[in-house]
Amino acid sequence: MNKKAIICTVATLILLVGASVIYFTMDRSSEAETETENSSSMSVVEPESSNSPLETSSEAPTESESQESASEAASSEIGSPEADALIRTFAEIGEPYTLHSRYYNQGEAKTEDAPWLGWDGDLELCITDAIIKEYEESDIKYNSDSSIWARYASDFEDPCILHVELSLKNVDAENKNGVKYKFNANMFVLSAYEDLIPENQNNAEGYTTVGNYYSAYETYFDPHGPGDDYWSFELQPGETQNFTIEFLIDRVYLSQKDPFLAITPGREIFYGVMLRDLAK
Repeated sequence: MNKKAIICTVATLILLVGASVIYFTMDRSSEAETETENSSSMSVVEPESSNSPLETSSEAPTESESQESASEAASSEIGSPEADALIRTFAEIGEPYTLHSRYYNQGEAKTEDAPWLGWDGDLELCITDAIIKEYEESDIKYNSDSSIWARYASDFEDPCILHVELSLKNVDAENKNGVKYKFNANMFVLSAYEDLIPENQNNAEGYTTVGNYYSAYETYFDPHGPGDDYWSFELQPGETQNFTIEFLIDRVYLSQKDPFLAITPGREIFYGVMLRDLAK
């Protein structure tokens, strides 16, 4: 081989080696750029799909908040077909309303399915007026620093007086367990729709009635019997008498669903007069 051929061969080999080195270097550089782009892309996407505690607390409701919302929704939607049917039979303010009650002695055959309210026969009730008075406006004997009303008022958020005027006529009612024409005024109690739901009426130990929760235990009733006979009154057949009842309440009572004055000797309610217009 002559010198010129050797030089050409060596030059060709150098070119081949150089080309290989350049190709290899460019290929590695391209792979590195691809990995960098992928890494950069992942670093952008990852925060968008993350679910950090900070984002959860500021944007999404917590589990406890969801439960509270569900509870509030359930409370606002509370209802009962039995309660709906009964409340439709209640009277409105100014409307005469017959309170029919039957009492049967032991062994006596029942002739009708009527509730017992503490007498036998009919009383006719009419709530002639019902207004809200400020607590400070009451001149009742209970409104003193040592009274039951004062203690309740200190616990209520917004204490006020529910003043009720009513007339009561004895159609043919009589008391078969005591003085013949003596009746008891503690049959008048405050209530609301929730008290009419059967599950609540049947849960004497676990359910507090709306009236017990939002009103004072003791109320004012006039005219009434003397001394310890405070809650009693006498009404002969055919007689009509006007009475005043005042309840100390927390004003939030008026915002309950369908508040009413119940006429009942116990938890089970059969008669009532609606008070819902007082909240307006």
